[in-house]
Amino acid sequence: MEPRDVAKLVMNRVEKYCLNTNEYFDDGDDPILECLEDHRPSELKWFINKYLPQKVAKDLDKTIANSDMFWDEVKKEYEKLWEKEKSLEVGEFLGDELEELYRDTVLDDDLSYEDKVEYLEDYADYLKYFGDEIKRALKDKKPLDEYDLYNWYWRIGHNVFGINSTGHYGLIGYYTGFYDTLSDNGKLKVLKMLLDVINSMLPDVYDDLKYYKSKSEASTNKS
Repeated sequence: MEPRDVAKLVMNRVEKYCLNTNEYFDDGDDPILECLEDHRPSELKWFINKYLPQKVAKDLDKTIANSDMFWDEVKKEYEKLWEKEKSLEVGEFLGDELEELYRDTVLDDDLSYEDKVEYLEDYADYLKYFGDEIKRALKDKKPLDEYDLYNWYWRIGHNVFGINSTGHYGLIGYYTGFYDTLSDNGKLKVLKMLLDVINSMLPDVYDDLKYYKSKSEASTNKS
Protein backbone atom coordinates (compact mmCIF):
# COMPACT_ATOMS: atom_id res chain seq x y z
CA MET A 1 0.00 0.00 0.00
CA GLU A 2 1.07 3.56 -0.70
CA PRO A 3 1.49 5.97 2.26
CA ARG A 4 -1.70 7.84 1.33
CA ASP A 5 -3.66 4.58 1.19
CA VAL A 6 -2.48 3.65 4.68
CA ALA A 7 -3.28 7.11 6.03
CA LYS A 8 -6.70 7.14 4.39
CA LEU A 9 -7.56 3.72 5.81
CA VAL A 10 -6.57 4.82 9.32
CA MET A 11 -8.42 8.14 9.03
CA ASN A 12 -11.59 6.45 7.79
CA ARG A 13 -11.54 4.08 10.73
CA VAL A 14 -10.71 6.81 13.25
CA GLU A 15 -13.57 8.91 11.89
CA LYS A 16 -15.97 5.98 12.15
CA TYR A 17 -14.83 5.32 15.71
CA CYS A 18 -15.26 8.99 16.67
CA LEU A 19 -18.78 9.06 15.23
CA ASN A 20 -19.89 5.94 17.06
CA THR A 21 -18.11 5.90 20.42
CA ASN A 22 -19.77 7.13 23.61
CA GLU A 23 -16.42 7.72 25.28
CA TYR A 24 -16.49 11.49 24.84
CA PHE A 25 -20.11 12.36 25.57
CA ASP A 26 -19.87 13.03 29.31
CA ASP A 27 -17.75 16.19 29.47
CA GLY A 28 -20.10 18.56 27.62
CA ASP A 29 -17.60 19.31 24.85
CA ASP A 30 -17.72 18.33 21.18
CA PRO A 31 -17.21 14.53 21.22
CA ILE A 32 -15.91 14.35 17.65
CA LEU A 33 -13.37 17.13 18.10
CA GLU A 34 -12.20 15.69 21.42
CA CYS A 35 -11.87 12.26 19.81
CA LEU A 36 -9.94 13.68 16.85
CA GLU A 37 -7.67 15.52 19.25
CA ASP A 38 -6.85 12.21 20.96
CA HIS A 39 -5.98 10.84 17.50
CA ARG A 40 -3.78 13.77 16.45
CA PRO A 41 -0.85 13.10 14.11
CA SER A 42 1.77 13.35 16.87
CA GLU A 43 0.14 10.32 18.52
CA LEU A 44 -0.19 8.28 15.32
CA LYS A 45 2.54 5.79 16.13
CA TRP A 46 0.75 4.86 19.37
CA PHE A 47 -2.63 3.99 17.87
CA ILE A 48 -2.12 3.24 14.18
CA ASN A 49 -2.10 -0.55 14.54
CA LYS A 50 -5.44 -0.41 16.37
CA TYR A 51 -7.04 0.91 13.17
CA LEU A 52 -5.35 -1.34 10.64
CA PRO A 53 -6.16 -4.92 9.62
CA GLN A 54 -3.63 -7.28 11.17
CA LYS A 55 -2.01 -8.18 7.85
CA VAL A 56 -1.67 -4.54 6.81
CA ALA A 57 -0.18 -3.68 10.22
CA LYS A 58 2.43 -6.43 9.88
CA ASP A 59 3.33 -5.36 6.34
CA LEU A 60 3.57 -1.74 7.50
CA ASP A 61 5.93 -2.69 10.33
CA LYS A 62 8.19 -4.47 7.84
CA THR A 63 8.11 -1.55 5.40
CA ILE A 64 8.89 0.99 8.14
CA ALA A 65 11.79 -1.15 9.36
CA ASN A 66 13.32 -0.83 5.89
CA SER A 67 12.36 2.81 5.21
CA ASP A 68 11.92 5.72 7.60
CA MET A 69 10.83 7.79 4.62
CA PHE A 70 7.70 5.65 4.16
CA TRP A 71 6.62 6.33 7.76
CA ASP A 72 7.25 10.05 7.33
CA GLU A 73 5.00 10.05 4.28
CA VAL A 74 2.24 8.18 6.15
CA LYS A 75 2.36 10.80 8.91
CA LYS A 76 2.22 13.69 6.41
CA GLU A 77 -0.74 12.18 4.58
CA TYR A 78 -2.57 11.40 7.82
CA GLU A 79 -2.05 14.96 9.06
CA LYS A 80 -3.65 16.37 5.89
CA LEU A 81 -6.72 14.14 6.28
CA TRP A 82 -6.93 14.72 10.03
CA GLU A 83 -6.85 18.49 9.69
CA LYS A 84 -9.49 18.35 6.96
CA GLU A 85 -11.86 16.52 9.32
CA LYS A 86 -11.09 18.94 12.13
CA SER A 87 -11.70 21.95 9.86
CA LEU A 88 -15.04 20.51 8.76
CA GLU A 89 -16.20 19.99 12.34
CA VAL A 90 -15.23 23.52 13.41
CA GLY A 91 -16.69 25.09 10.26
CA GLU A 92 -19.97 23.19 10.55
CA PHE A 93 -20.54 24.30 14.13
CA LEU A 94 -19.71 27.95 13.47
CA GLY A 95 -21.87 27.97 10.35
CA ASP A 96 -24.76 26.33 12.21
CA GLU A 97 -24.44 28.97 14.93
CA LEU A 98 -25.00 31.76 12.41
CA GLU A 99 -28.09 29.99 11.12
CA GLU A 100 -29.41 29.26 14.61
CA LEU A 101 -29.27 32.92 15.61
CA TYR A 102 -31.28 33.73 12.50
CA ARG A 103 -33.87 30.99 13.07
CA ASP A 104 -34.31 31.98 16.70
CA THR A 105 -35.27 35.49 15.59
CA VAL A 106 -37.59 34.60 12.73
CA LEU A 107 -39.34 31.84 14.66
CA ASP A 108 -39.69 33.73 17.96
CA ASP A 109 -43.44 34.38 18.32
CA ASP A 110 -42.82 36.66 21.30
CA LEU A 111 -41.16 39.25 19.07
CA SER A 112 -43.26 41.94 17.42
CA TYR A 113 -42.97 42.56 13.69
CA GLU A 114 -41.13 45.79 14.49
CA ASP A 115 -38.60 43.94 16.65
CA LYS A 116 -38.02 41.35 13.94
CA VAL A 117 -37.44 44.08 11.37
CA GLU A 118 -34.91 45.78 13.65
CA TYR A 119 -33.06 42.54 14.41
CA LEU A 120 -33.04 41.37 10.80
CA GLU A 121 -31.81 44.74 9.49
CA ASP A 122 -28.88 44.67 11.91
CA TYR A 123 -28.26 40.97 11.26
CA ALA A 124 -28.15 41.47 7.48
CA ASP A 125 -25.66 44.32 7.90
CA TYR A 126 -23.39 42.33 10.20
CA LEU A 127 -23.52 39.26 7.95
CA LYS A 128 -22.55 41.39 4.95
CA TYR A 129 -19.67 43.05 6.82
CA PHE A 130 -18.50 39.69 8.18
CA GLY A 131 -18.66 38.20 4.70
CA ASP A 132 -16.66 41.10 3.26
CA GLU A 133 -13.92 40.60 5.84
CA ILE A 134 -13.81 36.87 5.08
CA LYS A 135 -13.54 37.63 1.35
CA ARG A 136 -10.52 39.86 2.02
CA ALA A 137 -8.91 37.16 4.14
CA LEU A 138 -9.45 34.53 1.43
CA LYS A 139 -8.17 36.85 -1.29
CA ASP A 140 -5.02 37.70 0.67
CA LYS A 141 -4.71 34.11 1.94
CA LYS A 142 -4.33 35.50 5.46
CA PRO A 143 -6.94 33.95 7.78
CA LEU A 144 -8.61 35.86 10.58
CA ASP A 145 -6.99 35.12 13.90
CA GLU A 146 -8.85 33.49 16.77
CA TYR A 147 -9.66 36.80 18.47
CA ASP A 148 -11.05 38.43 15.30
CA LEU A 149 -13.26 35.43 14.53
CA TYR A 150 -14.55 35.25 18.11
CA ASN A 151 -15.16 39.01 18.10
CA TRP A 152 -17.39 38.78 15.04
CA TYR A 153 -19.61 36.26 16.81
CA TRP A 154 -19.63 38.48 19.90
CA ARG A 155 -20.66 41.52 17.83
CA ILE A 156 -23.45 39.62 16.11
CA GLY A 157 -24.74 38.05 19.32
CA HIS A 158 -24.34 41.03 21.63
CA ASN A 159 -24.98 44.01 19.37
CA VAL A 160 -27.69 42.49 17.15
CA PHE A 161 -29.56 40.16 19.49
CA GLY A 162 -28.50 41.38 22.91
CA ILE A 163 -27.12 37.98 23.91
CA ASN A 164 -25.26 38.22 27.23
CA SER A 165 -24.98 34.51 27.99
CA THR A 166 -21.52 33.47 29.16
CA GLY A 167 -22.43 29.93 28.16
CA HIS A 168 -23.05 30.99 24.57
CA TYR A 169 -19.76 32.86 24.25
CA GLY A 170 -17.92 30.13 26.12
CA LEU A 171 -19.05 27.68 23.46
CA ILE A 172 -17.97 30.03 20.68
CA GLY A 173 -14.61 30.41 22.42
CA TYR A 174 -14.29 26.62 22.65
CA TYR A 175 -14.64 26.25 18.86
CA THR A 176 -12.53 29.28 17.94
CA GLY A 177 -9.88 27.77 20.23
CA PHE A 178 -9.83 24.67 18.03
CA TYR A 179 -9.82 26.96 14.98
CA ASP A 180 -6.64 28.55 16.34
CA THR A 181 -4.85 25.17 16.34
CA LEU A 182 -5.38 24.71 12.59
CA SER A 183 -2.80 25.61 9.97
CA ASP A 184 -3.45 28.70 7.84
CA ASN A 185 -4.82 26.42 5.15
CA GLY A 186 -7.20 24.77 7.62
CA LYS A 187 -8.36 28.17 8.88
CA LEU A 188 -9.02 29.35 5.34
CA LYS A 189 -11.14 26.25 4.75
CA VAL A 190 -13.23 27.13 7.80
CA LEU A 191 -13.64 30.72 6.60
CA LYS A 192 -14.67 29.50 3.13
CA MET A 193 -17.35 27.35 4.77
CA LEU A 194 -18.61 30.37 6.73
CA LEU A 195 -18.68 32.52 3.59
CA ASP A 196 -20.76 29.87 1.82
CA VAL A 197 -23.20 29.88 4.75
CA ILE A 198 -23.43 33.69 4.71
CA ASN A 199 -23.98 33.79 0.95
CA SER A 200 -26.74 31.21 1.18
CA MET A 201 -28.41 32.95 4.13
CA LEU A 202 -28.47 36.57 2.99
CA PRO A 203 -31.21 36.16 0.32
CA ASP A 204 -33.46 34.50 2.94
CA VAL A 205 -32.72 37.21 5.50
CA TYR A 206 -33.62 39.93 2.99
CA ASP A 207 -36.80 38.08 1.99
CA ASP A 208 -37.87 37.76 5.62
CA LEU A 209 -36.97 41.37 6.26
CA LYS A 210 -39.19 42.47 3.37
CA TYR A 211 -42.02 40.26 4.64
CA TYR A 212 -41.90 41.55 8.23
CA LYS A 213 -41.60 45.14 7.05
CA SER A 214 -44.86 44.72 5.15
CA LYS A 215 -46.46 43.11 8.22
CA SER A 216 -45.22 45.90 10.44
CA GLU A 217 -46.53 48.59 8.07
CA ALA A 218 -49.89 46.83 7.79
CA SER A 219 -50.30 46.61 11.56
CA THR A 220 -49.31 50.28 11.91
CA ASN A 221 -51.88 51.36 9.32
CA LYS A 222 -54.61 49.38 11.10
CA SER A 223 -53.94 51.15 14.34
